[in-house]
Amino acid sequence: MSKNALILCVDDEPVNLVIMQELLQDSYELVTVCSGESCLRQVSVEKPDLILLDVNMPDMDGLETCKLLRADSESVEIPIIFVSALATHEELMAGYEAGGDDYITKPFSEDILQKKVQIVLASQLRKQELKNISEQAVEALKKTLTNSEELAMVVRFLHQCRAAHKLDDLAKNMFDCLREFELDGSLLILAEPENRLWFSDNIVRPMEAQILESLRGQDRVLSFGTRLAINSDFVSLLVRNLPSGSEPMGRLRELLTIMIEGLDARLYAMQSEMLQNQRRDVLLGALESTRENLDNLTIRHKQPKEDALGIIAQLEVEFEKSLTGLDLTKQQKAVLMNVIESAAADIQSVYDNGINLDEQFDGIVEQLSAALR
Repeated sequence: MSKNALILCVDDEPVNLVIMQELLQDSYELVTVCSGESCLRQVSVEKPDLILLDVNMPDMDGLETCKLLRADSESVEIPIIFVSALATHEELMAGYEAGGDDYITKPFSEDILQKKVQIVLASQLRKQELKNISEQAVEALKKTLTNSEELAMVVRFLHQCRAAHKLDDLAKNMFDCLREFELDGSLLILAEPENRLWFSDNIVRPMEAQILESLRGQDRVLSFGTRLAINSDFVSLLVRNLPSGSEPMGRLRELLTIMIEGLDARLYAMQSEMLQNQRRDVLLGALESTRENLDNLTIRHKQPKEDALGIIAQLEVEFEKSLTGLDLTKQQKAVLMNVIESAAADIQSVYDNGINLDEQFDGIVEQLSAALR
């Protein structure tokens, strides 16, 4: 064991203190006192690594002294070895119940004393190592849980961004998440016809507005003191109260950068949706105009047909009257009338084909309209 280990020897017999000092002083630092009261005072001044405590002492014996040490949070972990001339079953049990770690019977040899001290100090050292490992594990677990909670907040923020369709909703979502991180800030979004600016506490800060505008086009992430600025294609965020310490500051910087990238992606999607809607509206307007033009053409197409068919019908009547005054055979009259009727049928077929073409164009317009809705 290290010579730096400090051992407090407690015994009302000076000769016993001299013996323990001679046996241990080459390996350890020693302090000696002669009563339970002196032991308590010495521990309050300097905490030893081990106490060799005599059981049978006047006024305050070793058992009572041990109980008082174990009742104090400052001394409860100090290992204690009882030293006694007797080692009956009752005394061993009393020492164990009082909180002792081991028991040495007087008179003792140097080997037994050294071995007992080494074992207890080694056990105490191992106990401290295990305590440190446990504390480190607890801290690591706390850190893991904290990181998991923070990642969960960021994931929830990204999901809410995907569901948002208005700039005000996106800004509210950002500030709600910032409040979960106990952060405040301001947000600039590039928009048409002018940029939009929000503040987490709804207090307008002209200076921050100017800073956000001036940071556009600079580095993607800028740190200055407890403030952090993050830029993306459509967004600039200014956080005004980052926590101190490089670890939490670096962690929040990474998480906020992810959030801004997600917000930027949603804004890009919203802009694409707006452009698609505008183009669809233009196409729908053009199709509606085409439909109206086709309706007008159909009307205009039907009227000449009716006029032409009326003229043909009148022509047939007049032609038949004219044939009456001519000296033609019945067969000749039939041939001439067939010519007129055939011409009328051809004219009607031309107009009917035109109407069918109009109907086909109208069907195409209807299909395009349905696809764009």
